Amino acid sequence: MTVRELDDVVVPGGRRLALCEVGDPSGRVAFYFHGTGSSRLETGLYASAAAAAGVRLVGWDRPGAGGSPPQPGRTLVDVVADTRMVAEHLGVDAVRVAGISGGGSHVLALAAAGAPLVTGAVAVNPGPPAEDDLLAILPGQISRFMRLARDHPRTFTVVSQAIQYRGNGKVAEALESMRMRGQHPMDVEVLHRPDVEPHFRATALEGGRQPRAYTNEALLIWNQPWGFRLDEFPVPVDVFTGDGDLFRPFAERLETAGATLHVFPGGHVSGFVPEVMGQVMKLL
Repeated sequence: MTVRELDDVVVPGGRRLALCEVGDPSGRVAFYFHGTGSSRLETGLYASAAAAAGVRLVGWDRPGAGGSPPQPGRTLVDVVADTRMVAEHLGVDAVRVAGISGGGSHVLALAAAGAPLVTGAVAVNPGPPAEDDLLAILPGQISRFMRLARDHPRTFTVVSQAIQYRGNGKVAEALESMRMRGQHPMDVEVLHRPDVEPHFRATALEGGRQPRAYTNEALLIWNQPWGFRLDEFPVPVDVFTGDGDLFRPFAERLETAGATLHVFPGGHVSGFVPEVMGQVMKLL
């Protein structure tokens, strides 16, 4: 699952995006968007699936994660401009995109507002916006966490930092215990697979290099309007969801907007099994 590092892309104003790629170097170019709190190295989990499908899969650190400096005032739809810059850098004029969790949220932004560059999108367990109608149908634990981010961002910052860095002793342990109780058993199994665990640890470590990387992007997704509609997409959208994922009701809601729904066994990170990754790469 070794990634090939690429030259940084410099966007207007001098900000840089750190890139890597996996798969077939001469294959069809597609873009991958890592989960919130993760990094470009997550793309490496798709190395075998991308090579088998003849895909050159390119991923990058979003602003504030890994090797990409922050972008003050960033909004979710700003991913469209960065994606266009990466495509121009690579000489690509049409691309399909995929991403998981918070990366899946960014993929939905590209599906809604990225045409004509973006011609298709695959979102795996995408994170939803913190809107009242969605909070009402999501499981209580994730609904409360999202509502905290939306309505009490300072408290959310303290809580999320405690979970991420375990810096507050017994408070951090209690919060981590609550999180683990809500984790799907298959997620635990996937995270401990010998072909996944070392790589997942490395990508998370890289993703957390900059302070508040997870917290800032979680607030970007849950503490501000997304700025685009989710009732119809101008390009084909496929949504994969674990049958036990906390975001599943949102994925099912996207089916009414015309997305094609795929349900697989497991929870939030169970999409990192060969069968699911293979299906995603075939769609790209």
